[in-house]
Amino acid sequence: MGEVYKSVELVGTSKQNWADAVKNAYMEAKKTLRGIRNISIIQSDVKVKEDEDLLVYRVRCQVNFEIEK
Repeated sequence: MGEVYKSVELVGTSKQNWADAVKNAYMEAKKTLRGIRNISIIQSDVKVKEDEDLLVYRVRCQVNFEIEK
């Protein structure tokens, strides 16, 4: 019998770069999800906080994980 997967959509953020934003989303997801198989990036952008001279990298991603039998 084939495997069945479920997906959730998360937004990871980082003050460093997009790769860190994905890593942050993964680190939070793995706290409550088991069997994570892949992460697909749906959208990425940068939030600008001019008053603080700060960029916040954001990644909207789909986390796919195997449903336990």
